[in-house]
Amino acid sequence: MLPLQGCNSKKIALPRPTPTELQKKFEVKCRKDYNLNVITRIVGKTFWIYAPTDKPLFDFAAETPTPPDPLKKPAKYDLLYIKGGFKNNVFDFQYDVIPKIKGDLSNEGIRNEGTDYFNKIYNNLFTAITETMLDPQTPISFVVMAITDIKKGLEARYTFYLEDYRMASVEGIPYDEFTKRVLQESKGSTQYIGDEIGQHLEYNDIKMPDFLAKQIVNRIRFKFTQSDFPPQQGYERAILSIIANTLHYYHFKDFKEVRTDDIRTKKKMIFTPKELAYFGENKGKVSPQEKGKLIHIIFENGKTTLKDQ
Repeated sequence: MLPLQGCNSKKIALPRPTPTELQKKFEVKCRKDYNLNVITRIVGKTFWIYAPTDKPLFDFAAETPTPPDPLKKPAKYDLLYIKGGFKNNVFDFQYDVIPKIKGDLSNEGIRNEGTDYFNKIYNNLFTAITETMLDPQTPISFVVMAITDIKKGLEARYTFYLEDYRMASVEGIPYDEFTKRVLQESKGSTQYIGDEIGQHLEYNDIKMPDFLAKQIVNRIRFKFTQSDFPPQQGYERAILSIIANTLHYYHFKDFKEVRTDDIRTKKKMIFTPKELAYFGENKGKVSPQEKGKLIHIIFENGKTTLKDQ
């Protein structure tokens, strides 16, 4: 009988699969040109990069005062919660939005930013990707890049669609648009401390619908909290527009429905792909015959109400 592992036991590192020629090329490039000892792994069509370091990645800096922008519209809503996912060919988004009742709180002139060393690693990794992976024949769809401070247990993780980066590299899309398509996460855990080989990472093959669901959540959060043009009236339409546009950017049609759930108002809506297209930038190309019927499904007080529009 095998002994049980305690809750605090570290995961046993599995043997690393034999590196492919692409992995070897990328790792040698990082080691020789940038003195970076990275570890890579390919799962399906996802290329994982683990860059451990014992130097600080983040620091505090003074915020430069900026005068109010007269063109920037004040936010009228606060986004308290947003969650999205994809299951059984259905995109599902839940959100909680309230009217904004307080002005933005002062940050006391302090911001958290990446250190010069972090920026150097970040730029060098992208340069190595540029020089080794941008060939259209490269059998990679997604890249996950984890830069980890194994001394303090902090990690910055970036997930992106390689074709997006190819497009940005040749100015097929603006670089600002590319940054909106990158999934960025900053995390901290004692499990990261001393992890020189990336055994805390759960390597998996990124799937397009899951990637799109997370990107849509990020775009909605950005629209409400950082955009110069936050929703002014009818925030539902702004949310639906983001969903429709994001799926259109990727020409993604392999889904049956999009469902939204406004937690506060208890209003739930369901859209087919054709109905959803009416809310996006491409709506002018949708014929009346394709618009279909928009049905609001409202659950309230234990009862279901259908409302055609």
